[in-house]
Amino acid sequence: MKNLNFFSAFRCVLILSSFLIFQDGFAQVQTAKYKSMTPLSNAYYEYLPQGYSTTGSQKYPLMIFVHGSGETGDGSPSQLSRVLRNGPPKLISQGIFPASFKVKGQTFKFIILSPQFTVPPDDINIDDIINYAIKNYNIDTSRIYLTGLSMGGGVVWQYAGDDINYGKRIAAMVPIAGASWPAYFRCENIAAANIAVWATHNNGDPTVPSFYTVDYVNTIDTVPAPPNPFAIKTIFQSNVHDAWTATYDLNFKPNGLNVFEWMLQYSKANGTLAVSGLTFNASKKDDHSVILNWKTYSENNSRGFIIERSIDGNTFDSIGFVNSLGVDGKGASYSFTDTRVALAKNYYRLREVSLDNTYHFSTVKFIELDGQNYFTIYPNPVSDALYIHTGVTFSNSSLKIYDVSGRLSLQKTLNGSGTLPVPVNKLPSGIYTAKIADGINNIQFRFIKK
Repeated sequence: MKNLNFFSAFRCVLILSSFLIFQDGFAQVQTAKYKSMTPLSNAYYEYLPQGYSTTGSQKYPLMIFVHGSGETGDGSPSQLSRVLRNGPPKLISQGIFPASFKVKGQTFKFIILSPQFTVPPDDINIDDIINYAIKNYNIDTSRIYLTGLSMGGGVVWQYAGDDINYGKRIAAMVPIAGASWPAYFRCENIAAANIAVWATHNNGDPTVPSFYTVDYVNTIDTVPAPPNPFAIKTIFQSNVHDAWTATYDLNFKPNGLNVFEWMLQYSKANGTLAVSGLTFNASKKDDHSVILNWKTYSENNSRGFIIERSIDGNTFDSIGFVNSLGVDGKGASYSFTDTRVALAKNYYRLREVSLDNTYHFSTVKFIELDGQNYFTIYPNPVSDALYIHTGVTFSNSSLKIYDVSGRLSLQKTLNGSGTLPVPVNKLPSGIYTAKIADGINNIQFRFIKK
């Protein structure tokens, strides 16, 4: 009897030891958070490293996972669980996602946020999530990684490529079967931001053509100023859409590293600014013009300044360029007058361009003009007709509406002012960017088609 008791106790110790070893090797805690990080998401899954403390000083790499269109939902418990079907959330829910990764002699533990979107998200929504994460978690901002599949893969391409200011926030990205047209300007921005890219696709994908991924990677690597590192791609021999199961497989290591280890090789260095001590101010000259003044303390290898304007503080357009005047490390003073202001609300910023074509941004300045230059749209979201209510007088102005892939979906000529209807009932549901241009007015806005 004593021997039996001894062996029973010994077996319990072995089981407990195995459990502890398993717990140390793998982290399985993934928590549903019924909170909105951005207007198009009502809930998300949160995965925190073992030993994570909100009061601790340790910073962790952030991975954001963007699901496919089949996993969209309202964020309720029954619909949020769709996010667990694929990718890192699935690996975590299965208990096979490692608690840590060792790369180049360093040990890393991820914070992973997996939001559920109600409709396909836009760049702003991804940026909202990054900002939310930095504010609410202990994030190493030099190690922010973005990955997604199908619709989510397209979102990854577009966030990184639509604006270099967004791209510079990302150290590495893994878009899978990305549903995004490989526009040249996106490839240029991704290359200029020096984002590490590993893209995958199935060669016989019946849903999203594999040439999207092939063209993205090939173009990124052949623009006049290619990135460091070069973008890479893996094209699987398969005739199905699902390239993500193979991509996220922890044993898939074509270069000796799985995708998670591969991402962790890269961090986003802050770099040395070509301009230091920049002060920037904006003031109203009259009801139709704004004066911008800025001064630098020192300049080295600066090409000049692109002046950018926005009506919503998010989407900016270039309205002018001023060459750098600073020489031999000295600063200079500058002035620019915007005489073609078309809207009541105006946001301004400077994009400082270095000789190596890297960019850095100033703070944003807001100016509101009096008079009749107002501009609003309603309703938003919209079902049938979008109404533009404005004091701006349009004359054969071109209105172009683009979908999230950058494709032209609708074109219309605008004339007059007041309330102008734009029928959008034939547009599929989604997020759209509208642009109005006529040589004087240069207006952009976004809306959601229900």
